[in-house]
Amino acid sequence: MTKPLPALGLVIGVIATYVAVGTSSYATPRLMRRLQMFRDDLGDSLPWLALLVVIAIVLGLLMMAPAIGAGVTTGAGLLLTVVGLAAMLLPLRQTIDMMKLFEFPGSRVGSSLLLYDGSVVLLGIPLLLVGIRRWAQESKLAKLPTPPGLAQDSSGYQSTYPQQTQQWGGYPGQQPYQPSQPHSQPHSQPQDQPQPGRPPQYPGQQQ
Repeated sequence: MTKPLPALGLVIGVIATYVAVGTSSYATPRLMRRLQMFRDDLGDSLPWLALLVVIAIVLGLLMMAPAIGAGVTTGAGLLLTVVGLAAMLLPLRQTIDMMKLFEFPGSRVGSSLLLYDGSVVLLGIPLLLVGIRRWAQESKLAKLPTPPGLAQDSSGYQSTYPQQTQQWGGYPGQQPYQPSQPHSQPHSQPQDQPQPGRPPQYPGQQQ
């Protein structure tokens, strides 16, 4: 089992989500231009749509990572929740100043409308709850002792098969298998020993 690193994932999740939100703030106005100009041509919109799809796939793969996935999910949900709540609760002037943090330097286009209306809370709160629950479960599993008989290789994965010893074991209480030895032939009685029912013979005596 891979050792979980939720704290590292939390930092990566906040940074990756910040980049994703900033990029979406730069791309979504260009996607909305198609609706504003009533254009059926997708030539100008497809590159920005592809950029958003790539960013979403990268962020999803980070959330699926075994070691940092819980932290990334928690960090993404935390950032989206804080931004969504701040956009609705802060005064208007402070809200505008906060949204400028998600704009690219020198960009003439403002932040995305999703940030101003606070709708990112719909994504932030579920991600935050799922990340916290996953973080707690992985922390409990990491504290559990390794059961005897589970082999752990260098890659960190544990095997569910018992370790193979030099002698094959069996069921509990069963003796290990031992190869059968060939039966030894009975030793023939020497001729000089008296046979049962006959008197002993001495050298030179006729039978």
